[in-house]
Amino acid sequence: MLTSEETIDRVLLRIIRVCFVLLFLFVPLYFSYGFDTKELFEFDKMLVVYALTTVITGAWLSRMVIQRRFIWQPSMLDIPLLLFLISQLLSTIFSIHPRTSLLGYYSRYHGGLLSTISYLLLYWSFVTHVRKQDIPTYFLLSLVGGLLVSIYAIPEHFGHSASCLLVPSARTFDVSCWKQDVQSRVFATFGQPNWLAAYAITLIPIGGFLAAFSKLRTTRVFATIVTVALFVTLLFTQSRSGLLGLGVAAGVGLSLVLLRLAHSTQSIKKLDTKLAKRILLVALPLGVALLIFGSVYTPSLRQLLERNSSTVIESESEVVANRLDLGGSSSAEIRRIVWKGALAVWQRYPVLGSGVETFAYSYYLDRPIEHNLVSEWNFLYNKAHNEFLNLLATTGIVGLVSYLSILLVVGFLGVQTVANAKATTADTAKQILLLCGIIGLSVSNFFGFSTVTVSVLLFFYLACLAILQRTSNNETIGATSPPSLQKISSFGWLQLTVLTGVTGFLLLAIGNTRRADTLYARGTQAADQQLWELALQDLTNAVMLSPREAQYTDTLALTYAQAAVAVGLAGDATSSSQLAITAVELSDQTLQLNPEQRNFYKTRAQIFITLAQLEPPLLAQAKVALEQVLALAPTDAKTMYNLGIVSANLGDAEETLKWLRTAIEFKPNYDAARWELSKQLLQQEKYDLGIRELEYILSRDPSNQAAQELLDAARSQQKQ
Repeated sequence: MLTSEETIDRVLLRIIRVCFVLLFLFVPLYFSYGFDTKELFEFDKMLVVYALTTVITGAWLSRMVIQRRFIWQPSMLDIPLLLFLISQLLSTIFSIHPRTSLLGYYSRYHGGLLSTISYLLLYWSFVTHVRKQDIPTYFLLSLVGGLLVSIYAIPEHFGHSASCLLVPSARTFDVSCWKQDVQSRVFATFGQPNWLAAYAITLIPIGGFLAAFSKLRTTRVFATIVTVALFVTLLFTQSRSGLLGLGVAAGVGLSLVLLRLAHSTQSIKKLDTKLAKRILLVALPLGVALLIFGSVYTPSLRQLLERNSSTVIESESEVVANRLDLGGSSSAEIRRIVWKGALAVWQRYPVLGSGVETFAYSYYLDRPIEHNLVSEWNFLYNKAHNEFLNLLATTGIVGLVSYLSILLVVGFLGVQTVANAKATTADTAKQILLLCGIIGLSVSNFFGFSTVTVSVLLFFYLACLAILQRTSNNETIGATSPPSLQKISSFGWLQLTVLTGVTGFLLLAIGNTRRADTLYARGTQAADQQLWELALQDLTNAVMLSPREAQYTDTLALTYAQAAVAVGLAGDATSSSQLAITAVELSDQTLQLNPEQRNFYKTRAQIFITLAQLEPPLLAQAKVALEQVLALAPTDAKTMYNLGIVSANLGDAEETLKWLRTAIEFKPNYDAARWELSKQLLQQEKYDLGIRELEYILSRDPSNQAAQELLDAARSQQKQ
């Protein structure tokens, strides 16, 4: 009969295992189904990971109290993981904005120090509480999550998104609720095709393992179905980096298999016909899927048939293109420019970087001028679109080397095991396929960046490899209770009470974080509809729940300014003045909270421009704010253009021409700046110069009727 202490300990162990089940099943599927947060996908996933990590860690510490011992399972990766944690801690301490480094960039909160701590706690808890024989069960659970995601994703390719059934304003089983072209590039519950592709290629290797090595036929069939579904999902994402990652992983996997065969002649005998058939049963449907649907690198069966058809001649020159490349600059060109800027950031902060997750701040000081010439020139880049360069820029050489050391240790020990003739075929296959998953993800991350779900999988794979590497002597250090447990003392109950309270407090804080974001999303939506009272109420409540979140105070400040103008134009000068004062005070508070975010200075300029409708002299303050933006982003042509517009409204003709010409110098194809410059030049009767600008605009867009009319008028005036 179990004692009460043993019962509590087993309950806590069960809680830990259930939380891991939820981690692999629930996190990939979860996003803001009510569409009530500002960022629908990564933000909510990260909060779920925080909540599950809190519960797991609380239960783990409680087990230590009950068992009166330190429950810990050493692993091969402890030192490199601790070094990585130290690098992130130091980078946070010396960050240009420590709060961002601690929490992560707003709206996602992934990649900050707290998220790294969460992943490491999950790693060590898994290594401590999971036995080697339980790993296939967790593989299976991960595949269940993968199947559910695939079931969600595949119909999107055919014009049916389950998300649209959940949107209150839609409730239709189509893709009309998405602005993105989800039918061309599916993203399911991930919000971005490349993020879904990274998830798929990371899971496919363990699907292949269970399909080939599971003893149960039903498990093999299920794993085969999931592997094919994930591969089809990958094809429907049209992700170049995803397919490239899978290809590299497959190549490395084949090389490791050949290495294994070279070091063990017995392995050749063990590759019996049954195993070969199982591998073929997985590979064959993957090949069929690739032939039928095609990819960004290969044509589909339909395209091949059309190409060979005599009735369709034009299709011979058809090229399958990445959707990211259509209608704009190529993703390769954009990455080259951003990577150049990332290296410049690293040169500015070589040792510890600019600070964890501060790329959105540090990049713009070193943003290459040529970024102005790409189609996404005015986008916000909060990542380097290369996980390794992002680490280099934000955490310096210390952060990158410590991260690479984790991968190198895993690779070295994995190869060492593969070359070990004593290792069983199944264990060797597990390690090969886990390594393939990590390699495929790393290749994908080389052209992008990690997200919540794949980070969970990465540390899960690392934990599985650590468990497979450890000796059997310490196999059950945390997975079971000791033979007998002493009665919990009064001090022990006090410790458990404190742990329960702290766990509850942290869960409440996580819930309040989400609540604040829902209020913020609702407030911004109300502001867009000019429902000022409701907007101010919701945004104020968001600030009260999260007073140090500068994004909230920034938006609240702008909303106060907009409300001030609306009230002032309605004739209530007193209320308008009070609202305007509050707007400026909140803008001051925002910049105190985060002086590194250039967008907050842009908002400040917008606030003064808005209030200038009531008090025109405030335009001078808008100009000051824009000059502060330029100090943080010296190659920002849009800010130069805005300085020209503000200078024009201030009546400073010389400054107007200077800023507009500077904007054009930094972005020669800036038609809006050339249009304003032409009008300013014509007003000053500099007809030759004004006509030259208009002719340039028409050379790029002959259908621009406004430019043509102004050009005709300018030529007419010039003749007079």
